[in-house]
Amino acid sequence: MKQDIETFIKLLHELQKIDPEFPLQYARCLFEIALDEGLCLTDLSERTGTALSTISRITSALAKEKARGKNYALVQIKISSKERRRKQLFLTKKGRDVISNVSALLAEK
Repeated sequence: MKQDIETFIKLLHELQKIDPEFPLQYARCLFEIALDEGLCLTDLSERTGTALSTISRITSALAKEKARGKNYALVQIKISSKERRRKQLFLTKKGRDVISNVSALLAEK
């Protein structure tokens, strides 16, 4: 159990490298996107049980395209080529690096 807690603390520390106050909701969304790149905002909303308006705000903050506020540049939002109103979510290189670092921490067990 102690090792699990130590691993969890390391994981939190990794997220704090992004931002010392990186919200857990953002982390949850980031990991869901990593599991299924290309998913849309509605799918992410359903998977996390979070309102679509909140998901839109979170993904905007995670994305490169954010106009103001914190710009994490972990996620790229693309308009679907099949359905113009559908926004698909993908990791950026920086996002992949974060996921890779977290995976390496979890593999240390």
